[in-house]
Amino acid sequence: MMLQINPVYEPQMFQGSESLAAEWVAFRRCADMDPNVFFPNDGAGVIVAQKVCAQCPVKDACREYALANNITHGVWGGTSERQRRRILRDRRRASKAARAA
Repeated sequence: MMLQINPVYEPQMFQGSESLAAEWVAFRRCADMDPNVFFPNDGAGVIVAQKVCAQCPVKDACREYALANNITHGVWGGTSERQRRRILRDRRRASKAARAA
């Protein structure tokens, strides 16, 4: 069953990489889906959203947009809030290690 509600959270609403969003936003698989799917209340909901993202041609751009704009809620580019925090932490550590080397 697929719900046909336009998303409330349009990427252009966030500060930052508007040009990046403009390049991929028209191609996102979630465009005609209920946005609540991507803002789940539990782990099972995260898995459902991630399955949608897995088939999306712009999931990498979506994830990078969320990371670049520090979006802390919802599933973006197939990543949960926790996964994005981990990615950012790992990137900071790698950057710090590269500078120290």
